[in-house]
Amino acid sequence: MDIALRRMRAEDIPQVIEIEQEAFTPGWVGTPFRRELNSRYTRFLVAYHADGAEHGNPSTIGAQQQSGPADESLWGRMLTGVKSALGLGRVDGGDELAGYVGIWLQGDQAHITEVAVREDLRGRGIGELLIIGTLRVAYEQGLTEVTLEARVSNFVAQRLYDKYGFNEAGIRKNYYADNREDAVIMTTDPIHTAAYRDKFATLQANFLARYGEIRIEI
Repeated sequence: MDIALRRMRAEDIPQVIEIEQEAFTPGWVGTPFRRELNSRYTRFLVAYHADGAEHGNPSTIGAQQQSGPADESLWGRMLTGVKSALGLGRVDGGDELAGYVGIWLQGDQAHITEVAVREDLRGRGIGELLIIGTLRVAYEQGLTEVTLEARVSNFVAQRLYDKYGFNEAGIRKNYYADNREDAVIMTTDPIHTAAYRDKFATLQANFLARYGEIRIEI
């Protein structure tokens, strides 16, 4: 089945809240999605079951290909849809969401505020797809680097971030309100360098080989 990324819409908010509540502990402070959705300094992407439908238009996809950070033929294939048997369906005729990512646009940085995937769909590449989408947003916006915080105990997430070139930049003590756990600050190298662009191209090619083609609307 087709999985794609697009920008979050107001009608997605109930499902996004469900995913957030499932993914994070009861002490997590919920995100005011409706307010954030209207801010020019935030961007939310959702992973959804595309069901073969085309979202966006050729000119939008063409512009993304022209601004892509890597091989254009690769991006041309990757922006046509994700094909992966994830077992998703439709809810009330709308898109069923598999996960989402929140991004703050701060100066020359894209800061990931949260990444969440439905529990029964984890381990199927959706989180990685959301990271790819975040980096596409950073390239689209002409930003220099991407940053985030992760729980010091969340080694699975840290391995994924490390894979995409996030390096440990420090520790935020007692960062998480639920248990006062520390957060590790992770930041990419400058994403417009030739080395990082090549790395990102290789990672996307590997993702493509494993999960199928990608469609991303940002």
